[in-house]
Amino acid sequence: MKKLNVQFNERQRIALERLAEELVTTKTGVLRTALSLLEVAVRERKAGNHIGIVKDHIEVKEIVGIF
Repeated sequence: MKKLNVQFNERQRIALERLAEELVTTKTGVLRTALSLLEVAVRERKAGNHIGIVKDHIEVKEIVGIF
């Protein structure tokens, strides 16, 4: 695997550390998961679908403006 150096601002660094702790993973694990989710979002957008939050089979929030 190749290494990639990335710089984050303070807010992003804190969010990354908090998510790693909450998900019981590494910061690298969080970034890999985020990349996988973004790949799905892009693929589904190209297919004409939308990304949203669903609770009990009801859309409670549509996610817009992430790309």
